[in-house]
Amino acid sequence: MKTKTKHDTLVVGVLLILFGAILVISLVTRKSGEQAYIKYKNTTMFAINLENGEFTKANNQTVYTVDALPDIQGDQLLIESIEFTDLTLGQGIVKYQNNYFILGNLGFIWIEYKDNKVRVKEETSPYNICSRVGFSDLQPIICLPNYVTIEFRDLGLDVII
Repeated sequence: MKTKTKHDTLVVGVLLILFGAILVISLVTRKSGEQAYIKYKNTTMFAINLENGEFTKANNQTVYTVDALPDIQGDQLLIESIEFTDLTLGQGIVKYQNNYFILGNLGFIWIEYKDNKVRVKEETSPYNICSRVGFSDLQPIICLPNYVTIEFRDLGLDVII
């Protein structure tokens, strides 16, 4: 069996320094997304500009702007204690200030925009994984059982059709 030589130690040291430098450079230069795209079954429903909170709906979506914060109770969306039934799968958005409610495969999903980031605040799913992700402006949020994803991109790279 061969033992390590001085040359092997030098090569390992150089590689560790190189990988460390690449990691530091990638962390320092990473750029957060400028716009969040909320999609159902990979079709964009609406987008939120992360810099100013501006909301843009897809052409085929209907937006219901309400005056009170809706509440998800089980499989119902309540607005001022009245059940709201106009949303269908992947169609329709209930908007209250910077809070958005859509209907996913398993139930309602509450999406919140705050401080230039977006999160899933509440959703109907067995493990609530996407609501545990928290606020994000870089890493996509995927609500797999509901077929809802939130992706982040730079402005101007994508358009809503």
